[in-house]
Amino acid sequence: MPRPRLYNLIEHIRGTENRYLVMDMLEGTVQARDLQPDSPEWFAWLTQLPSFHFKGKSGHFTARSEHKRHNDYWYAYRKEHRQIYKRYLGATDKLTLASLEQTARNLHEEVLRNLPESQLRTMPPQKQTSQGITLGELTFRWNDGVLVVKTPAERYFLNKAQSADLLGYLYDQRGAFLNKQG
Repeated sequence: MPRPRLYNLIEHIRGTENRYLVMDMLEGTVQARDLQPDSPEWFAWLTQLPSFHFKGKSGHFTARSEHKRHNDYWYAYRKEHRQIYKRYLGATDKLTLASLEQTARNLHEEVLRNLPESQLRTMPPQKQTSQGITLGELTFRWNDGVLVVKTPAERYFLNKAQSADLLGYLYDQRGAFLNKQG
Protein backbone atom coordinates (compact mmCIF):
# COMPACT_ATOMS: atom_id res chain seq x y z
CA MET A 1 0.00 0.00 0.00
CA PRO A 2 1.43 3.45 -0.89
CA ARG A 3 2.40 5.74 1.96
CA PRO A 4 0.22 8.81 2.44
CA ARG A 5 2.47 11.66 1.35
CA LEU A 6 1.17 14.15 3.89
CA TYR A 7 2.67 12.11 6.73
CA ASN A 8 5.96 13.46 5.45
CA LEU A 9 5.80 16.98 6.80
CA ILE A 10 7.88 20.08 7.47
CA GLU A 11 5.80 22.64 9.37
CA HIS A 12 6.74 25.96 10.95
CA ILE A 13 5.77 26.05 14.62
CA ARG A 14 3.69 29.20 15.09
CA GLY A 15 4.87 31.56 17.76
CA THR A 16 8.52 30.70 17.17
CA GLU A 17 11.09 32.38 14.97
CA ASN A 18 12.70 29.39 13.26
CA ARG A 19 11.43 26.13 14.76
CA TYR A 20 9.89 23.46 12.55
CA LEU A 21 8.10 20.19 13.15
CA VAL A 22 9.61 17.49 10.93
CA MET A 23 7.70 14.22 10.60
CA ASP A 24 7.70 11.18 8.35
CA MET A 25 6.42 7.65 8.01
CA LEU A 26 9.59 6.04 6.68
CA GLU A 27 9.72 3.24 9.25
CA GLY A 28 6.05 2.25 9.17
CA THR A 29 4.79 4.61 11.86
CA VAL A 30 4.52 8.36 11.97
CA GLN A 31 7.41 9.85 13.91
CA ALA A 32 8.88 13.26 14.57
CA ARG A 33 12.50 13.82 13.55
CA ASP A 34 15.02 16.01 15.33
CA LEU A 35 16.76 17.43 12.28
CA GLN A 36 18.70 20.64 11.93
CA PRO A 37 17.53 22.33 8.69
CA ASP A 38 20.16 22.56 5.94
CA SER A 39 22.41 20.00 7.68
CA PRO A 40 23.80 16.89 5.95
CA GLU A 41 21.23 14.83 7.91
CA TRP A 42 18.45 17.10 6.57
CA PHE A 43 19.43 16.49 2.95
CA ALA A 44 19.96 12.74 3.55
CA TRP A 45 16.45 12.57 5.05
CA LEU A 46 14.94 14.40 2.07
CA THR A 47 16.53 11.96 -0.40
CA GLN A 48 14.48 9.15 1.22
CA LEU A 49 11.15 10.89 0.65
CA PRO A 50 9.01 10.62 -2.48
CA SER A 51 7.10 13.74 -1.39
CA PHE A 52 6.36 15.96 1.60
CA HIS A 53 4.06 18.76 2.65
CA PHE A 54 5.69 22.07 3.59
CA LYS A 55 3.82 24.58 5.74
CA GLY A 56 5.95 27.66 6.21
CA LYS A 57 5.57 31.04 7.82
CA SER A 58 3.64 32.51 4.90
CA GLY A 59 2.47 29.71 2.66
CA HIS A 60 2.34 25.99 1.98
CA PHE A 61 2.75 23.44 -0.81
CA THR A 62 3.30 19.77 -1.52
CA ALA A 63 6.75 18.89 -2.87
CA ARG A 64 7.24 15.86 -5.10
CA SER A 65 10.40 14.23 -6.31
CA GLU A 66 10.42 13.48 -10.03
CA HIS A 67 13.00 11.42 -11.86
CA LYS A 68 14.27 13.07 -15.07
CA ARG A 69 17.42 12.52 -17.09
CA HIS A 70 18.98 10.10 -14.58
CA ASN A 71 18.48 12.53 -11.67
CA ASP A 72 15.81 13.36 -9.11
CA TYR A 73 14.38 16.86 -9.09
CA TRP A 74 11.81 18.42 -6.80
CA TYR A 75 8.72 20.40 -7.74
CA ALA A 76 6.32 22.33 -5.51
CA TYR A 77 2.58 22.03 -6.16
CA ARG A 78 -0.33 23.95 -4.72
CA LYS A 79 -3.95 23.60 -5.78
CA GLU A 80 -6.38 26.45 -5.15
CA HIS A 81 -9.73 27.19 -6.79
CA ARG A 82 -9.37 24.33 -9.27
CA GLN A 83 -6.02 25.65 -10.49
CA ILE A 84 -2.66 23.95 -9.96
CA TYR A 85 0.40 26.10 -9.35
CA LYS A 86 3.79 24.49 -9.93
CA ARG A 87 7.34 25.65 -9.14
CA TYR A 88 10.69 24.03 -9.79
CA LEU A 89 12.62 23.51 -6.56
CA GLY A 90 15.76 21.84 -7.91
CA ALA A 91 17.84 18.91 -6.77
CA THR A 92 17.70 17.74 -3.16
CA ASP A 93 20.77 19.78 -2.19
CA LYS A 94 18.86 22.96 -3.14
CA LEU A 95 16.02 22.29 -0.66
CA THR A 96 17.22 24.65 2.03
CA LEU A 97 14.77 26.02 4.53
CA ALA A 98 15.16 29.50 3.02
CA SER A 99 14.33 28.24 -0.49
CA LEU A 100 11.30 26.31 0.77
CA GLU A 101 10.03 29.40 2.62
CA GLN A 102 10.58 31.60 -0.46
CA THR A 103 8.72 29.14 -2.71
CA ALA A 104 5.81 28.95 -0.25
CA ARG A 105 5.65 32.75 -0.14
CA ASN A 106 5.79 33.04 -3.96
CA LEU A 107 3.04 30.46 -4.45
CA HIS A 108 0.86 32.14 -1.83
CA GLU A 109 1.27 35.52 -3.54
CA GLU A 110 0.43 34.01 -6.92
CA VAL A 111 -2.70 32.40 -5.52
CA LEU A 112 -3.80 35.74 -4.08
CA ARG A 113 -3.15 37.53 -7.38
CA ASN A 114 -5.29 34.95 -9.19
CA LEU A 115 -8.24 34.84 -6.82
CA PRO A 116 -11.46 34.66 -8.82
CA GLU A 117 -13.56 37.80 -8.71
CA SER A 118 -16.35 35.83 -7.04
CA GLN A 119 -14.02 35.18 -4.09
CA LEU A 120 -13.12 38.84 -3.80
CA ARG A 121 -16.79 39.80 -3.50
CA THR A 122 -17.44 37.36 -0.66
CA MET A 123 -14.77 38.89 1.53
CA PRO A 124 -16.38 41.02 4.26
CA PRO A 125 -15.88 44.74 3.78
CA GLN A 126 -13.51 46.48 6.13
CA LYS A 127 -15.20 48.24 8.97
CA GLN A 128 -13.88 51.55 10.28
CA THR A 129 -15.27 52.83 13.58
CA SER A 130 -14.22 55.13 16.36
CA GLN A 131 -12.81 51.95 17.86
CA GLY A 132 -10.28 51.72 15.01
CA ILE A 133 -10.42 49.62 11.86
CA THR A 134 -11.46 45.98 11.70
CA LEU A 135 -10.10 43.74 8.94
CA GLY A 136 -11.40 40.20 9.22
CA GLU A 137 -10.70 39.10 12.79
CA LEU A 138 -8.10 41.82 13.46
CA THR A 139 -8.85 45.22 14.97
CA PHE A 140 -6.32 48.07 14.89
CA ARG A 141 -6.78 51.22 16.96
CA TRP A 142 -4.75 54.01 18.50
CA ASN A 143 -4.91 54.50 22.24
CA ASP A 144 -2.87 57.39 23.71
CA GLY A 145 -0.12 57.09 21.10
CA VAL A 146 0.05 53.30 21.32
CA LEU A 147 -1.15 51.08 18.47
CA VAL A 148 -3.34 48.28 19.82
CA VAL A 149 -3.76 45.18 17.65
CA LYS A 150 -6.55 42.89 18.83
CA THR A 151 -6.95 39.29 17.65
CA PRO A 152 -9.71 36.89 18.74
CA ALA A 153 -7.37 35.49 21.38
CA GLU A 154 -4.97 38.29 22.36
CA ARG A 155 -4.10 41.98 22.34
CA TYR A 156 -0.75 43.39 21.30
CA PHE A 157 0.48 46.86 22.22
CA LEU A 158 3.05 48.44 19.90
CA ASN A 159 5.12 51.33 21.19
CA LYS A 160 5.84 54.38 19.02
CA ALA A 161 9.02 52.91 17.51
CA GLN A 162 7.30 49.61 16.67
CA SER A 163 4.29 51.46 15.25
CA ALA A 164 6.57 53.62 13.10
CA ASP A 165 8.38 50.51 11.81
CA LEU A 166 5.06 48.83 10.99
CA LEU A 167 3.64 51.89 9.24
CA GLY A 168 6.87 52.34 7.26
CA TYR A 169 6.75 48.71 6.18
CA LEU A 170 3.08 48.98 5.15
CA TYR A 171 3.77 52.19 3.24
CA ASP A 172 6.65 50.54 1.34
CA GLN A 173 4.52 47.48 0.54
CA ARG A 174 1.67 49.74 -0.61
CA GLY A 175 4.05 51.42 -3.06
CA ALA A 176 5.28 48.04 -4.36
CA PHE A 177 1.68 46.82 -4.70
CA LEU A 178 0.60 49.92 -6.61
CA ASN A 179 3.61 49.65 -8.93
CA LYS A 180 2.67 46.03 -9.75
CA GLN A 181 -0.92 47.09 -10.46
CA GLY A 182 0.08 49.97 -12.75
